[in-house]
Amino acid sequence: MIVDCGGCSKRYRFDPAKLQGRESATLKCPNCKGAITVTAPTHPGDRTTRLAADADLLPTSAKVRGGDLVMPSARRISLAVLDGKDKGRIFNVDRPRVTIGRSDADITVDDTEVSRQHAVLELHGPRCVLKDLGSTNGTFINDQKITQCEIENHGEFRVGGTRLMLMLIDIEKDLEPLG
Repeated sequence: MIVDCGGCSKRYRFDPAKLQGRESATLKCPNCKGAITVTAPTHPGDRTTRLAADADLLPTSAKVRGGDLVMPSARRISLAVLDGKDKGRIFNVDRPRVTIGRSDADITVDDTEVSRQHAVLELHGPRCVLKDLGSTNGTFINDQKITQCEIENHGEFRVGGTRLMLMLIDIEKDLEPLG
């Protein structure tokens, strides 16, 4: 979780497990020596940590062609986590529309900077579209905050502090006999 010092406005990462079951603790700010009160979250899915640097940016929206939601033929779709607490995890996408979020989502990431339902990946056959769902901190492609945008194979995007890569893998077809 992210904690803020009220004295100097510095931000720090704090592992809630260090509270060891206590409801709160008072820490000393390494910068200004002021007191920082840390309160245990009531439930990890209850609150999104707001990042002013991300949340206050204005998003851009690309024109995205519509169409039916359809899984691409002869391709397997996956999302690989490149950075964040879930680094190294690979999520298989088995439906043409999957939500990405902290909880109540098809793909759940362990990141308090991610909203419960943060973004959605929609598959329109060969085209993949990433849409922000009005998240607290926004969805980013190439450090650009977006509302919706097509994303290509090996395209990277960020939700909260988690960076993911879209992977489209061709499925090998069975060999057919000649003649």
